[in-house]
Amino acid sequence: MMLRTLLGAVAVMASTLTLVAQAPQGGGAGGRGAAAGQTVEKILELKPSLYLITGAGANTLVRVTPEGLIVVDTKLASDENYKRLMEEIGSVSKLPVKYVINTHHHPDHVGNNQKFIDAGAKVIGLDALKKYMTSDPRTKEIPGPPTETFPKDYALRFGGAVVEAHAYGRGHTGDDTMVYFPDAKVVMVSDQITNATPIVDFANGGSAVEWTQILDGVLKLDFESAIPGRGEPKTRAEVQAYRTNFATFISRATDALKAGATKDTLAMQVKTDDLGWQFNPQFYGSLYDELKK
Repeated sequence: MMLRTLLGAVAVMASTLTLVAQAPQGGGAGGRGAAAGQTVEKILELKPSLYLITGAGANTLVRVTPEGLIVVDTKLASDENYKRLMEEIGSVSKLPVKYVINTHHHPDHVGNNQKFIDAGAKVIGLDALKKYMTSDPRTKEIPGPPTETFPKDYALRFGGAVVEAHAYGRGHTGDDTMVYFPDAKVVMVSDQITNATPIVDFANGGSAVEWTQILDGVLKLDFESAIPGRGEPKTRAEVQAYRTNFATFISRATDALKAGATKDTLAMQVKTDDLGWQFNPQFYGSLYDELKK
């Protein structure tokens, strides 16, 4: 009985840690009594006609054109989040949102898709994004999967603007999509760059081994600013440094396996404190399985 109680407590703790790891981060002037990052924050201009809205889930980008708006990612699902999102969008343009692009299928990126569809927008996403969104237990009940999909690369030309979407491989998930604004030299890298320990959703196609492949694709683009899923914009140098750190981590893990590390000992044989990351034991088990392949 005591053992079952202990195991139950551990399971609850693990679940809580997972939710904390995926909870909204970041800051800004919160308002409405909510903690910073828990509510939709004030819209910020990144470049002429390109804006960033933080809080209430993942970062959202808004591209204004004379014919309507293009939105990247729709935050956590709620009527209040959508209302606040539209208030901030409406403060820079009264034109309708015509297109939504999702960077991957996690709830904090696709939560209000259906509300945009109901308002007349088309939602664009990777083929794999639609597959995982409609099968992942966390998202399969969220309405609004992409209404138009593509296999790898996509270029949206609308209102004089060009927005590119590229799938360079698997990393955070199996449907990571980099969204590039060539005229502004800004790229949305979503959760391929994070201020915290990277999270690999192995259950939904994520890959630690391919993670740097995505960043290699990003670094081939002509950009000045990279927008992470949460947090402040990053410079090209910061993206390069993050890529170097991740490559270092994979190299150390690979060397540990060659030195005889097992699934149970891998976590103890890979140094990460100098990288500022602290992975949980479950992650190392999945990493071990991927490296052994």
